[in-house]
Amino acid sequence: MTNKELPSTSSSEEGVIEATLDQFGDELDDAFNDSFDRLELSVKSMDGVKEVLEIEKEKLAKIFYRGKTNLKTKAKVIIEEEITKKMGTHEFQTFMTKLAFLIGVFGLIFSEAVFLTRPYWFPKYYTLCYFPLIGIRYYIYKRQNHHYFMLDFCYWVNSLLMIFIYLYQNPLFFLMVFASANGPVLTSISFWRNSMVFHSLDKITSLYIHLFPAMVTYVLRWNILGNSMCLMPDCRVSFAQTIGFSMVLYFIWQLFYFIKTEIINESRRNKNELMTSFIWQKRHNKMSKILLGRFPEKYHIYLYMFYQSIYHCLTMLPVKFMFQYRIVHSIAIIFQILVSVRNGASFYFDFVPTKSIFSQQKRQQIEKQKLLRKKAKRYEEKNSEQREPTEFEKLIDSQFENHKK
Repeated sequence: MTNKELPSTSSSEEGVIEATLDQFGDELDDAFNDSFDRLELSVKSMDGVKEVLEIEKEKLAKIFYRGKTNLKTKAKVIIEEEITKKMGTHEFQTFMTKLAFLIGVFGLIFSEAVFLTRPYWFPKYYTLCYFPLIGIRYYIYKRQNHHYFMLDFCYWVNSLLMIFIYLYQNPLFFLMVFASANGPVLTSISFWRNSMVFHSLDKITSLYIHLFPAMVTYVLRWNILGNSMCLMPDCRVSFAQTIGFSMVLYFIWQLFYFIKTEIINESRRNKNELMTSFIWQKRHNKMSKILLGRFPEKYHIYLYMFYQSIYHCLTMLPVKFMFQYRIVHSIAIIFQILVSVRNGASFYFDFVPTKSIFSQQKRQQIEKQKLLRKKAKRYEEKNSEQREPTEFEKLIDSQFENHKK
């Protein structure tokens, strides 16, 4: 009986053991799975932390960069304000005026010496002056939104003269440049009231742009090239040639100028963002106001171009004689130089004294206001010392005296 029961007991124990082992295996698998899940979660958490750290690092870098940029900007503004303040003082302005006057007088003497004693050097000297003066003018005018003045006909002629000197020497092209330089450009000294003011870079540059092309063509015509650039053997020219050929250059420029200022940049011009010669003439020239004011505004630009064409034709009438006779050419240049000297004299003896008196009166007024403020401050301090003490002050003083006793 006992022997028959032993196998059944043994099999049940084996079943329990197997069940226990299976349960233990399952628990072990669950434990391993949990561990792996935790490990995977930890790795993911670390990656998340790294991402957060990278984001924060980028934010801090941006904040640092902005702070550094703002600091540099503020430092730059402070330095510029200090420089502007120093440059605005009366002493600095006086020093710069004297220095500019000295340089201007020296430039005049040197230009005259080269023109009279070394005329063959004058085209090179003209080129040497051209790029610094034009570069500085463009920088100044660009900041003032006046750089469209540099699209005017006189700059066009200066550029063509450079092309003739260094790139393309042709008799017909020389006649066209000669007529333009000694006709409308030279006459602009009188029309635009250019003045020989030595301490003003702007006025000297304007005079250079209108006077030097005529002087360069003078030495080219009478000293360097001679008759080699004449269309005819006797160097005779007709009115049709001097006016007609040069008007070709004018119409090419006028077409480009109209497209650029009136079509391409119409929106900016209407917003008063740009200043052109046409706008300036409408606002500041009395004759232009009279001639244009009789017609609707939409026709003003076309009338201005028409009047300008007439001006060019009229100013080129003497060019025929200037090209044929040296004495006529010399007189024309000397006359315009005298006009610029006369305008400069008016500036120095009419405008400058009035400006100096006004500046002196303004400084005296400022000093008087400062003195009045000082007197008022002293009066207030004196009254504050002599006034009667208040009840509160008397109470405090009495308590202090009792405490001392």
